[in-house]
Amino acid sequence: MTQLSRRKFLKVSAAGTATAVLAGCGAERWVELVPYVEAPEEQMAGVATYFATTCRLCPAGCGVLVKTMNGRAIMIQGNPEHPVNRGRLCARGHSGLQILYNPDRFTGAAEQPERGSREYQPIAWNEGINRLYEALNGAGSRVGIWLGSTTPGHLVELFTMFAEAIGAEPPVRADLYTLYNGYNVLEATNGELLGSARLPVYDVANADVVFSFGADWLGTWLNTTGYNLAYSQFRSGPYGQRGYFVQFEPRMTNTGAAADRWVPVRPGDEAQVAQALLRLIADEGFGSEERVAAAQAVATDVDVEAVAAACHLTVEQLATLARTFAEAPRPLALPGASLAGRDNASAAVAAVQALNLIAGTIGQAGGLSLSQGVDDVGLQPVLSSSYADARALVERMQAGEIDVLLVHSANPAYEMPAELGFVDALANVGTVVSFSPLPDETAVYADLVLPDRVYLEGWGYEVATPAGASGPIISSQQPVVGQMFDARSTADVLLTVARGIGAAASALPWEDEVAFIRERVTALPAPAYGGEGDDLRFARFQQFGGWWPAQAPEAEAPEADVSAIPAVGPAAYQGDEAEFPYHLHLFMNPLLADGRGASTPWMQGAPDPMTTISWQTWVELNPTTAEELGVKHGDVLRVISPFGEIEAPAYVYPAIRPDTIAIPLGQGHSDYGRYARNRGANPVRLLGAEPGENGNLLWSNVRVRVERTGEEKSLARFETTVEEAADAHPPI
Repeated sequence: MTQLSRRKFLKVSAAGTATAVLAGCGAERWVELVPYVEAPEEQMAGVATYFATTCRLCPAGCGVLVKTMNGRAIMIQGNPEHPVNRGRLCARGHSGLQILYNPDRFTGAAEQPERGSREYQPIAWNEGINRLYEALNGAGSRVGIWLGSTTPGHLVELFTMFAEAIGAEPPVRADLYTLYNGYNVLEATNGELLGSARLPVYDVANADVVFSFGADWLGTWLNTTGYNLAYSQFRSGPYGQRGYFVQFEPRMTNTGAAADRWVPVRPGDEAQVAQALLRLIADEGFGSEERVAAAQAVATDVDVEAVAAACHLTVEQLATLARTFAEAPRPLALPGASLAGRDNASAAVAAVQALNLIAGTIGQAGGLSLSQGVDDVGLQPVLSSSYADARALVERMQAGEIDVLLVHSANPAYEMPAELGFVDALANVGTVVSFSPLPDETAVYADLVLPDRVYLEGWGYEVATPAGASGPIISSQQPVVGQMFDARSTADVLLTVARGIGAAASALPWEDEVAFIRERVTALPAPAYGGEGDDLRFARFQQFGGWWPAQAPEAEAPEADVSAIPAVGPAAYQGDEAEFPYHLHLFMNPLLADGRGASTPWMQGAPDPMTTISWQTWVELNPTTAEELGVKHGDVLRVISPFGEIEAPAYVYPAIRPDTIAIPLGQGHSDYGRYARNRGANPVRLLGAEPGENGNLLWSNVRVRVERTGEEKSLARFETTVEEAADAHPPI
């Protein structure tokens, strides 16, 4: 292995120094936007310029157009040419400007002499890169890499190649967004059931009936923007012909609010309902002979009466739902996040997928198909890691087997259960490096901060998560403005370091990030928009916002392995029922998501679509439960699980089961900038550290108890009840 001296390595390091002063702990900082004296190149003063790029605020990979004026980004909108979202964009996507202009971003490379002090000291970039090189050189297998779901696809590939070259384990790619939504469970189950470990694609637009089992697909599940578009098509038929939609879930989401029928299901029991429907179709002969025979082949023993009673339905009502599904020309079933949060998650997902199998629409319009992998077009597939993978890395840290930990686009100090012990395990890691643009909870424990550019400043590509697309989609990312602060591309930093490490130098030979991306993009098959020659193809890749095939390859309908559908018993809950009488249900706020939206005031101030609450955490409980406990709006409650406790004000919510307590994710940051810091509580503290039998995060099978603290706290909400309005404005 080639060894470089510190002095020689400086020569191959990226040049530059940290010229801006980083704010210390608690210090206020002002960002002064000075108008250009001279217009940027190829821009005319007062004339808007639009750039196509990719939103990176969730894994979906929606295409966006960014309007710039005089070199400043002033508006983000959906890209109508992009097949993932076709011009639509969610609220979080529109908030991207506040990521770019966030006043709490790191202004350059920094070190922290004492972990947890929050006393970040600015250092020159070449010094930071050299320190990273010194830590990685010779570390080999003792390097750990933790990536998030929004780490761009090209960077995931570079980190993977780097890890392989130095003999380290592959990167862990896990964060609360993908663990909560069960990406790895969906992939693994489809591998067992349909022969390919890929994410599912549900053709909602062309379905006649949709049964959703805990899937908030209009809010936070997979590609919500794409599914919102599909939903509008699903509902576009004339009266009597529009699609019929049933939602099974413990607490009404905004997806449930859009349903024709909402059925309250105990957390973790969604698969039991799916099995009961299959049993009824098989026993009662609902639907065609083919569907009845298929149902008889996969139906398992289940107590239909008990399932119906648990859902507050009669057996006849449940049978009506079974008949509705079986007799529809193109029925579709969606296995949602809460299935992935129980003990035997894969079996639960398979139980719902079995409804799609008996429908006979696998690979057809209105049915279930699998996303076509990028390996089909020459790119490295990017899969999500399981919670068990993340736990294994933490265990290696605890055992002192990790000397260097690299963290990009993930915040495990905030996102992982406290019981896992991630923060304590950092004490056994020699060097912790964060690439976060913001001082999040994990950066607080970093020795070295090398902030990456935010997505509006950087290059990249992302393997999109389609919601009905017929082929693979690679979304492009390009700088739409100049850098606000002295950040550096993490890909360029990694390539620079690799030049000094023998095997890595040969494995990562590219001059810079753009050269790597260009090589990958120009090697793709002919795109839908045309363009010959590498220069033109790469330019149009940027212009259109990505790559998608001129003609999607005809995918064969996957053949299902019926034997892979096991019976699913009642959920096994953590916590004794006598001590912890209520089921805990965590839900992802469509605005804050898993907490990544908390750094933007737009998302903090926007009202929750179901409760109108903003800027805080709340605890939802049914009016019957509230009356039993003597609780009213604003009473501060202590929610206690076998693993931890939090406090938050109560919100009495009629659309939730009486045996269930629901709490939104997203708040409870101790850091992450001024808009997120010290606001609300983090309910992940209520979860345990043990994974499920499928390596999944167990979040939907935890029991809790509730105690009144005697304190009150006003709820920041737009909504009032009739009674509250009367009290506030008594009649004259």
